[in-house]
Amino acid sequence: MISVEGFGKPMMDYDLVKYEFDFGFQFPTEYKKFLKNSNGGIPDLKKFDLKDKVKQGLSIEFFLGINVEKEKNVFYIFKITKALIPKGFVPFALTEGAGVLFIGVGDETFEKIYFWDRGDIEKPSQAVEGKNLFPVASNFDEFLNSIY
Repeated sequence: MISVEGFGKPMMDYDLVKYEFDFGFQFPTEYKKFLKNSNGGIPDLKKFDLKDKVKQGLSIEFFLGINVEKEKNVFYIFKITKALIPKGFVPFALTEGAGVLFIGVGDETFEKIYFWDRGDIEKPSQAVEGKNLFPVASNFDEFLNSIY
């Protein structure tokens, strides 16, 4: 099982409800549990594969948190990526090589995990499923259990 050295103090239920209300979406239950336990941080295991092994051995740099420094904050990364990603996705981790992991919060995407290879950090490319946006897991627990 993956262990994460957290960035900030774990989130409380009332804080999560406030952020969900402010941003207009609800986090999947498994992801809320993660935020309440570690609130982002650096994992001891980092490697993951895309669904159907389209790409293998990608590496997580760190999980994003809430109420943590700007560059590691879910909502800061959300604000700077939302114009480039389809509606219904929230970032939860950054990967080595300029990638971003997202969890679905929309009706059709709820709970699903996707990887966006954003390309150039200074001029990231629009996220397009099948081109640079790829499915990783059906839900957050499946994703955590797949990390090696």
